[in-house]
Amino acid sequence: MIKKSAYIREFTPEQKKLVERVAAEHKIKNANDVLLFVLEQHYPLKNERDRYIRFNEMKQKKINALTGVQPEP
Repeated sequence: MIKKSAYIREFTPEQKKLVERVAAEHKIKNANDVLLFVLEQHYPLKNERDRYIRFNEMKQKKINALTGVQPEP
């Protein structure tokens, strides 16, 4: 169970760089806001990514059908 106020005690250097990068790109001031932003954006972006993957697979199947290339197993 996640408590209403959860504090992260320590970031690894890689995590700190990622948090700072997201904060700079979206003009967010603190780590809590960055984490909440990422949580809000995760599923919409994941769904969009999955949609693009399906679209690319469909297009590749059409290309293979038109060129007569057999798909790799």
